Amino acid sequence: MIAAGLLIQSCGGTKQVATTTVPANQQMMQDVEVEVNACEEYAMKEPSKRAAGVGVHFSETTATNLAQLNARNNLARALQQCVKNASSYSANAKELFASDAVANAFVGDEEASSNDSEEGWAKELIKGAPIVMKKKYKTPNNRWRIYVCVEYQEGLAEMAGKVAQIFQEKLTPEQKARIDFNAEKFRAEMAKAMEGYKGVTEQ
Repeated sequence: MIAAGLLIQSCGGTKQVATTTVPANQQMMQDVEVEVNACEEYAMKEPSKRAAGVGVHFSETTATNLAQLNARNNLARALQQCVKNASSYSANAKELFASDAVANAFVGDEEASSNDSEEGWAKELIKGAPIVMKKKYKTPNNRWRIYVCVEYQEGLAEMAGKVAQIFQEKLTPEQKARIDFNAEKFRAEMAKAMEGYKGVTEQ
């Protein structure tokens, strides 16, 4: 009993506080909020007909051209995503003709080449889309950073009709039969897909 009492007293007499040291590299790892540019914000309001792009170069003209090219490619990819969504009614929709840059090209969901996609029918359709917003900045190393937003001017129904017409003309009778292609049904599905499109999902 006496020994136990002495042990309790000795334990209570000195208090030790455990401390944890956070490595310096972990202390610096904090989330940084990235501000959305006005062109990007404007494009996100109607992502099925608008897209933003950015270009950086010592020449303002070159930076603008790069930004416009990126924006058009983004808009072309958005249009292709709408086609993929619209063609979901067909069991073999992933074989839908996706690019006129390569003869007899059929592209699956995961196998699509970005170059083929951007050089094909989608890019052709939106090549006349004008710049509707532009923001320009100077970087610390004296380069131009240009943001633009491009927009095609037609309504969604008109654009859906053009896309359906392209597929109607590009597909051979054998291809149409294999994927059960119906131009009018596809046009309606395309218009619905464009209306409900919320943007390309970032990976």
